[in-house]
Amino acid sequence: MNATTLAKAGTRTGTGSGEEPASGAASINAEDPFPRFKEGLAYQAQLLARFTQNDYLARIAGTGIAPAQAYVLGELWFHAPLSQVELARRLDIGKATVGQTLARLERSGLVERLRMGTDRRRIMVHLTEKGRALREPLRIAAIEQETVLAGLLGEAEARELGHALQRVNELFSAVMLRSPSD
Repeated sequence: MNATTLAKAGTRTGTGSGEEPASGAASINAEDPFPRFKEGLAYQAQLLARFTQNDYLARIAGTGIAPAQAYVLGELWFHAPLSQVELARRLDIGKATVGQTLARLERSGLVERLRMGTDRRRIMVHLTEKGRALREPLRIAAIEQETVLAGLLGEAEARELGHALQRVNELFSAVMLRSPSD
């Protein structure tokens, strides 16, 4: 996304219109020699993502899979079977990325890709018994992490932050350009 697209999106969504930033949000001052990026929302969101990803990785270390693989398995636990395209759409990641993740999961015996009997061109991803067996340890790790975050922030603030992050992600996904490989 370029600066013009982002500026137009900010104006359209009610931000960037001269309003004061919310408490704790970094304001942009044209006189600053360089933006204080570490105070910005994007940097803080990226930092939170890194912290929570590393924490979840440590919690699921005994399972032998990565967080991205756990997210794919999570979608399949609730909605299997799914196509690779549908998984990419549900997780909001590229089809190529999902394809690589599925290949690793398939090599590990956690999923299998099967052609549909009615439409041989369509390949659906199914969980194996081994993949279904990981549900409980991954579920417990996710609950533990959410409990820690809610304990640090308090239930209400954790819920507000979750809603705010969802809203920002929805707004950005509406205006962001996809990479050519997706």
